[in-house]
Amino acid sequence: MPSVTITAKTGPDRQVTGLVINEVDTVELDLAGKIVRVASPKGISEYDLTGVTVITDTITGGNHVIVIS
Repeated sequence: MPSVTITAKTGPDRQVTGLVINEVDTVELDLAGKIVRVASPKGISEYDLTGVTVITDTITGGNHVIVIS
């Protein structure tokens, strides 16, 4: 299943580091709003793209592995 590993802010003064989200359905980049939205069976999470310097998408075994940091 596709997964996302993220290091970014998720709210005012709420930093996540190396958070792995599995079973990802969609990843939406809102470049104008500087937000990434990640949807999984657990719900939709939003993260601040301000300060993010790297976004990579690697296909492994037919699944996407996205790293945002």
